[in-house]
Formats: sequence, C-alpha cells, structure tokens
Amino acid sequence: MKNDSAKCDDRAACILYTDSDVANILLLPKKMIHKLVREKKLACVQITPRIRRFTPEQVQQYIDSHSTPPPVDKKDSRPVSSPPRKGGDAKESRLEKAKDSWASLKKEMSRWT
Repeated sequence: MKNDSAKCDDRAACILYTDSDVANILLLPKKMIHKLVREKKLACVQITPRIRRFTPEQVQQYIDSHSTPPPVDKKDSRPVSSPPRKGGDAKESRLEKAKDSWASLKKEMSRWT
C-alpha cells in the first residue's frame, strides 16, 4: 500500500476522471462511455457497481488504441491513361476527305464557266 501512496505524492498522478469528464474529453455521450466499459474497450477503476473512475492513462490508452495514422500523399502517382477514342484516326481522315472533296468541287465549278 505504501507504493500506491508514494505514487500519489504528485497531485497530477492521483487524478481520476468521472464518466462525465471522459465523455467531454472523447466528445461522446455518457451512455457510450458506459457501453465501452461494459464491452471492456475502455478500462476503468470500479469504485462501486455504479461508480467508475478513469485514470488519464486509461483514457490515453483508449485514444491511442483507436487512433489511425494520417494518410500518406503519394507524389509519384502515374497519370491515368484513357483508352483511345473510337474512330480516333478516322476523324482526321474524314477532315482530309472533306478538304479534298471541297477542292474537287471547286475545280469542277471552275470548269463550268
């Protein structure tokens, strides 16, 4: 028991949060805090069957266990290549044919005069 009292010489080491405090820290409803304790996802100090207290370490352990690393930006990503358009070269050849047919029409019309 002496070891426990030695730990509490520093006032910050003896802090116990209520369920309301933990709910405010985690930005969750109190009912969710009780549910997490029942599911053994959040550790607590059980004072009585109805009274629970939480150490800062227990709260931090829950936060750490549910934290995810930030997403990594990949700068070396390749651009997406799209499939070639249907009739890709045919469009250019149609334009050339149209120019040729216009030129041939001009020639024919010049012969009429």
